[in-house]
Amino acid sequence: MSASTHETLIREYIDAVFNRHELDDLGSYWVEDLSSHWMGQETLEGLPAWRAAMSSFFTAFPDLTYTLDDLFFAGDRGVWRGRWRGTLHGDWAGIAASGRKAVWTAIIIGRFAGGKLAEDWVEYDRLGLYRQLGDIPLDG
Repeated sequence: MSASTHETLIREYIDAVFNRHELDDLGSYWVEDLSSHWMGQETLEGLPAWRAAMSSFFTAFPDLTYTLDDLFFAGDRGVWRGRWRGTLHGDWAGIAASGRKAVWTAIIIGRFAGGKLAEDWVEYDRLGLYRQLGDIPLDG
């Protein structure tokens, strides 16, 4: 696949999945046996596990949106950097629903195979996010 084909896929993916929270057609973007590595916290294996994790994320942050800031490709890899913005209305990652708003950055490196994402590595500003949600004191 060319860089422009990868770019089209990722822009459609961000719009449909990250911003409209559409999880029914993930097979258009991901291979079935995907690996998604989340900051060394956990690795999700397979489309059902990824779908469940993102469903929980979107349930906790129902107004969640992602703004793309940078996007580039080299070979079978792509990198996109952006900002998530949302309000915690449900319990998530051990943090109780608080109604607090948060904005945090995320960098994702994706590997493509067969015209779809096969693997990604997700790095996000967990400290900043947890502080904004009140899980880590600002002065501590």
